[in-house]
Amino acid sequence: MRFFSSFLLVFLTFGCESSKSTYAVLGHTRLSDNSGIDSTVAKACFSNYDMLLLGGDMANLSSYNDSIMHYLNDVFDISNSKTLWALGNHDYTDLELLNRYTKKETFYTYCQDKTVFIVLDTQRDSSKIIGEQLDFFNSIMDTVSDSKNIVLLTHKLIWMRGNVNIESQANSISNGELGNCSYCIQANNFYSEIYPRLVDFRNENGQVYCVAGDVGFNSKKYEYKTEEGIQFLATGIKANSKANCFLLLSNDLSCYEISFEFLDLEKL
Repeated sequence: MRFFSSFLLVFLTFGCESSKSTYAVLGHTRLSDNSGIDSTVAKACFSNYDMLLLGGDMANLSSYNDSIMHYLNDVFDISNSKTLWALGNHDYTDLELLNRYTKKETFYTYCQDKTVFIVLDTQRDSSKIIGEQLDFFNSIMDTVSDSKNIVLLTHKLIWMRGNVNIESQANSISNGELGNCSYCIQANNFYSEIYPRLVDFRNENGQVYCVAGDVGFNSKKYEYKTEEGIQFLATGIKANSKANCFLLLSNDLSCYEISFEFLDLEKL
């Protein structure tokens, strides 16, 4: 009996360890021209991960022409349904061309492992989530009762603006500062219309991660958990520089709990 108990403990331990889905998150991999992207990312093997989440500004002008889009598809497999891409200002040149390669709109959702991934377009309406995009978000939130987690993927750190606890940090964290420029974190409706619905889900169902990709120049990573239990994360790269990292989300499929860690980019 003692032997059986020990065997069962070992089996459960290894069984739990092997029943995880991993999601790699990368942002701001661009160079200062369209000759490529960060060299470490360019040679990474993303098939090691169950999903790939891109936080935007992947190339200097990602959708400028077929050549760079073809290159990005070779690296990130952007047409794959499990590659999600929240667009940044450097990705926005030709949305029709981008759609031909990604087969996705600029905002959309994907479900896997009891987790709803929601990709929002923070470039579309100057950091605001309004109109069709807000209707889309609300329609998704109306139907997530059977899910355990939400991962909200954006480019801009729109959740830093309007939060008295972290707004003062924004200019030292985000690539795009607080302001009114096209790449800035502009005044928005995150806390009036997006956040309350995320809190409702958090209280009734499970975890909520808001993940953004517009860092890398001022900071390489960021994390903050709100009083309501919403986890804010940001990850990004300054191409071909030191101390770059990426974000790894791990979903324990025995209980559908997501954990996170920032890892050295060389570990991709």
